[in-house]
Amino acid sequence: MELFTKFKVWFGRLCYALPATPLAEEKPIMSTMTEKNLQDELIEFMFLRDPTGTLDAMRCLGLWFGKSNDTDIEIKTRFGSHVALALSGGYESWKTTPRGCLALMILVDQFPRNIYRHTVNSFSGDKMARSIVDAPHEWLKVLQPEECVFVPCLIMTHQENLEDQERGVRFYHQLEPSLPAELHIFRTIFEEHLRIIKLCGSFPHRDHYYGRETSDVGRMLMENPKVRFDLPLIAENGTMKFGHDPKKLWFATQRAFDALERIEAFATETEKRGYAEPASWLSEKEVAECHETFRAFDKDGNGSFDLEELSTVLSSTGRVYSKEQIQKAMDRIADVENAACITFEQFSALLRVDMNLTLEARVLQRFRNFDVDGSGEISLEELRNCIQSLDDLVTGAEIEEMLKLCDGDGNGEVSFEEFSAMLPKHHSEVTV
Repeated sequence: MELFTKFKVWFGRLCYALPATPLAEEKPIMSTMTEKNLQDELIEFMFLRDPTGTLDAMRCLGLWFGKSNDTDIEIKTRFGSHVALALSGGYESWKTTPRGCLALMILVDQFPRNIYRHTVNSFSGDKMARSIVDAPHEWLKVLQPEECVFVPCLIMTHQENLEDQERGVRFYHQLEPSLPAELHIFRTIFEEHLRIIKLCGSFPHRDHYYGRETSDVGRMLMENPKVRFDLPLIAENGTMKFGHDPKKLWFATQRAFDALERIEAFATETEKRGYAEPASWLSEKEVAECHETFRAFDKDGNGSFDLEELSTVLSSTGRVYSKEQIQKAMDRIADVENAACITFEQFSALLRVDMNLTLEARVLQRFRNFDVDGSGEISLEELRNCIQSLDDLVTGAEIEEMLKLCDGDGNGEVSFEEFSAMLPKHHSEVTV
């Protein structure tokens, strides 16, 4: 069966099977006592303690900044409906107590960053969270010091407002002597957020979500892993920095090329291909992994990508496609004429189509995408140009780590053999 026909069959099944988003879930009906239990559950989830009740600060930092798909899935599964209800104002009464404020902050400020990661909806609760700070409570007298890091400090540091940033830093300076040493990293986080707002007036890493032009200073800051707080926290050799595991970045890159190969087949009308019948519907983990790939295409994080966004990603292959070819590919993926965009669901279905390429053919084709000058080695500049064409949120420092991971002989470049060693050994390992 032709590639796009098989794709249509899978897409129809996928649309039926994909789980509803949190905003579409049934809202829970809860008693006051049950709401109190929910508040306790939220706070216990975020503030991990040992059997004596002492905060396990390092585990907490891993939970708060690790940006794990498994954590995101657990939060969506356990609390997704409550996040939706909180964002619609359903838990407004929680503001009457400090612990209620803390629990509400977790639902509207923290959890959207997990559930809606890599989309503009990540910040959908920030304005509501800001209203929590104005509640007439003496936080330090009622909440634990580490809880005051969340209310009011984290709320204020998420605001693109200089006055709020300064207020949050002042509060933290009062708070820090009561915190365990491991949490003193928040001084850097809060002070750097303040500095960024002073320099830019907004957070550069949010610009692409809001369609804003990034300033020269903002672009410079985006290249500094020490202030890229939107990236996972990495602790090594007694120091902490923000960035992705280079091995995971390589695998994410391979998944992006998986999608590009299929899109190119649609654009060039490559004829019949084999197709692997899916054994089961997408699991939550597969959906999360697919979102990681999708974000390279969905540049503005609005839940879909258009012709311009797709053109940008296709440029990373080093081949030139006309607008007509790209539109043709989008039409066949969406199964409509003049498709304006490709949704996440359509993209997910696309990744299930088996291109039936041999491993050797895939490796050689992808290596050539990077090795632009045909030298037989991928230089740092070639790697940077290709990766940042795919995903401009990847920093130069992260790309340097990707090259180091591959560069077995330490010559500063990646050979075909070194590149091959980084690829998953089986096609199924990189298809979602």
